[in-house]
Amino acid sequence: MSSAQAHPNPPVSTQPTGVDWLFLLSCVLALALVAWFGKMNYTQANKTETAKRNGEAVVTWMQEATAGRFEPDFGVAACAGTAPPPAGSVPSPDKAATTKAPNTWGGCLDAILLESNMKALDNPFRDGISLDFAPACNPDDRSLAGNIVIEKITPTPPGSAIATIISPITPDVVIDQKIQVRLSVCDKGAYAVKVAEFEF
Repeated sequence: MSSAQAHPNPPVSTQPTGVDWLFLLSCVLALALVAWFGKMNYTQANKTETAKRNGEAVVTWMQEATAGRFEPDFGVAACAGTAPPPAGSVPSPDKAATTKAPNTWGGCLDAILLESNMKALDNPFRDGISLDFAPACNPDDRSLAGNIVIEKITPTPPGSAIATIISPITPDVVIDQKIQVRLSVCDKGAYAVKVAEFEF
């Protein structure tokens, strides 16, 4: 009798082993983690897009305001500019004495938030918190996420190594004349995301 007939091969089991179950469990966990991270990233990206839309709404209002900002009946008086006098005219002494102080960005911003449709905008990164403005985005301060940053662009003299200087637009900046500004929003990490540059 041959040895093959004396010792037949045992049947091979097709049932999953403990290692198989462990592998399947790790696959399920990996898929769940991928889905969770995907949902979290989508939510944060959606919040960043909402913040950018808030910034675009501010840009739209400011650009529309620019057209009438120098008209006598401009709706938001604190943002009104001073129209230059006609060429060759000389202001009378009485009128010069009654001229009020020029408007500043701080007063204009307060009026914007109270009188324009921007008061309805919310910070997407902070539930129940209204839209806010910050002097700059700073990754060291994550509480700035969703804030709007408006900076002043000042051209340098011709021939300078740097064409423009960008600085925060502080509350005391006089806005009686047109100024160039850049608007950005702070993303989740409080990094600046540029929205637009325009004249106000």
